[in-house]
Amino acid sequence: MASMKIGSKTDAFKRQGQAWFCTTELPSDIVVEVGEMYFHLHKFPLLSRSGVMERLIAEASEEGEQKCSICLPDIPGGVKTFELVVKFCYGVKLELTSSNVVYLRCAAERLEMTEEYG
Repeated sequence: MASMKIGSKTDAFKRQGQAWFCTTELPSDIVVEVGEMYFHLHKFPLLSRSGVMERLIAEASEEGEQKCSICLPDIPGGVKTFELVVKFCYGVKLELTSSNVVYLRCAAERLEMTEEYG
């Protein structure tokens, strides 16, 4: 079986309609809804970087569903910013620009992405 570090490549994600998928050999175990977009992801990269995601995943897991679903309606910057947050969680290198840095900073604050995580 071929091995690949999750998110180690910039092409580790693909969009199909209103959904983003992580293109690793591992099946996704969480769906995060942001706006009208659905992100099919893995729990560990998210909960290891975000206090909010850690709590939401724990709450959803207590309900006993194998694949949990989380809705984040109020992410600063919306879908585009959350896509960058996800890439960061998966270890993809990001380019901070004047057009995304404020949204990323606000999203990181909202998701409790502090030095305690990661």
